[in-house]
Amino acid sequence: MLHRAAPTVRRALSVALTAALGVLGLGAAAVPAQAAGAEQATFTGRGYGHGRGMGQYGALGYAVDAGWTHDRILAHYYGGTTLRADAGNPGIDVELTRLTGAHTYLSGAGLAVNGQPVGSGALSVRFLGDGRYQLWVAPDCGGGPARTWTPWGGPVGSGLTVTSSANQVTVCESAYARGYRGSVVVSWVSGTTYTFNRLAVEDYLRGVVPRESPATWGSLGGGRGLEALKAQAVAARSYALASRRPSGATTCDTTACQVYLGATEQANGSTTVKSLEHPLTDAAVSQTAGRVMRTSAGAIARTEFSSSTGGWTLGGSFPAVEDAGDATALNPHRSWTVQVGLAQVASALGTGAIASMRVSARTGLGPDGGRATSVQVTQTDGTTRTFTANAVRTALGLKSDWFSVSALSTAEVQKVVTALYVDILGRGPDPEGLATWTAIVLRDGDAGQVARGIVMSTERLHTFVAAEYRAALGREPEPGGLQFWTEYLQRGTTVPELQAFIYSSEEGFARHGRDLEAWAGAVYTGVLGREAGPAERAFWAAQAQARGRAEVVRAIAMSDEAGLRRLDRYYRQMLGRGPDPSGIGTFLPLMSGNGDIVLPVHLGSSGEYWARAQTR
Repeated sequence: MLHRAAPTVRRALSVALTAALGVLGLGAAAVPAQAAGAEQATFTGRGYGHGRGMGQYGALGYAVDAGWTHDRILAHYYGGTTLRADAGNPGIDVELTRLTGAHTYLSGAGLAVNGQPVGSGALSVRFLGDGRYQLWVAPDCGGGPARTWTPWGGPVGSGLTVTSSANQVTVCESAYARGYRGSVVVSWVSGTTYTFNRLAVEDYLRGVVPRESPATWGSLGGGRGLEALKAQAVAARSYALASRRPSGATTCDTTACQVYLGATEQANGSTTVKSLEHPLTDAAVSQTAGRVMRTSAGAIARTEFSSSTGGWTLGGSFPAVEDAGDATALNPHRSWTVQVGLAQVASALGTGAIASMRVSARTGLGPDGGRATSVQVTQTDGTTRTFTANAVRTALGLKSDWFSVSALSTAEVQKVVTALYVDILGRGPDPEGLATWTAIVLRDGDAGQVARGIVMSTERLHTFVAAEYRAALGREPEPGGLQFWTEYLQRGTTVPELQAFIYSSEEGFARHGRDLEAWAGAVYTGVLGREAGPAERAFWAAQAQARGRAEVVRAIAMSDEAGLRRLDRYYRQMLGRGPDPSGIGTFLPLMSGNGDIVLPVHLGSSGEYWARAQTR
């Protein structure tokens, strides 16, 4: 009987809570009944970067650990595109952003401007402010603007091109002299002077690929890591050729585009010239020469990538996918923790003094609910402000927006945990459960894990099974049946499937005199909460005769009417209101499947639920 099973059910939940305490390394007494507001925020996160497109460490994991080839890696991350070897080797302009708005100092063997030999080893290009430039020459550019320069000719117009007989022009900067293959172009665009490196895309990639993915990856896994470098070469080539800058350049040289420092560098005062290219990345470039990812329309895809996705890509231009390769032991960014004082957080976000903060929405893709999308900050004066997770990431310099944040008061969290117990289990929490789940929320910064733990608890699923037995069979479940169907739900069976099994059973059919119309009417009453009309009873009786009783129950239980009934019940139970059109559009399709798990977890971890719990 159900009343006899209840103590066992509660003990089962208690065992689960004890296990959770063990994971936390805490006892029930470790969480005080009341505590002052937090003084610092602890961010626990996954991955590094925006998460769109390919994960570089994921590509490495797939190559080294799983033996994937570069084409398989690319197909996984860039769904909807095709690898084609038809890009050729076009020229591109790379915006050297450090030189934007600045005079440019160049050196090289056999320098020429617009094809005219300079006759000197160094050239200074100084803008005059009217779209024209004055050129100055010197034997070398050591000392930069402080050395003696001699004017060379009169002012020249925008778009001047500087070449070298060695096909490499050196840009002299404050700390380094950097050698760039191809030529250097200086242009006046919309009132600003820009410096571009103009070169063939394959030469550009020789400098880009080792900056984006370590060349040493190519030797990992007995050489399997080279496939990750090949994937990087194709992604970098595609990204560059699909890009365009406001300055008119194809791409730029920073993380805003792709990191590019040229072919060589020489520290000022040193005689050592360091190559920024590498044989392994050169091999990755040459072995994928001309290969790009193209969209279904034939355009080159703008194949974004980031260091580590954390386990799922974000989606956007390409479908979001699970990134199992990211879990490679070679990935140092798989998980991370950062602590920041709340005063520093307030300063970075421009808020008043902070009492608490938490993640209020997530993507739903991956562990812990996926990447954060919004963060709610509660100030000490009681007002709340909401920020995008990316804004928080940028302001605080976090590795990614896939994070949890713990900066909550114990009293605030206890109200949420108590509300979840009442709404999902129909009872208040026991002291041990309250302490355990409070500790978890304080650690993670959101209630998602708590909601899922309670929703999937044996106690809650027992209640589900018992309710269906009473509705379909008019009795309490026997212990064996209760355990069997509870375990069935825990293995992923949906509520409509559970209803189909119980209502279509011989016992359920015999209860209504083995009359199909009477039985169909009972299914309507139990599943839809209303009486069936004569035509409905006749229709479903005929369907049961033709297709079987289980198929009839499935059809009724998976209908929009049945789903909306359960959807409405969850909304009213947890939020105190009916579902809005957006909620219906999002969750109604799920009610024919695992919506009875997904929906209460989503509602229980929402900002609206959190706010409501504080006033109950």
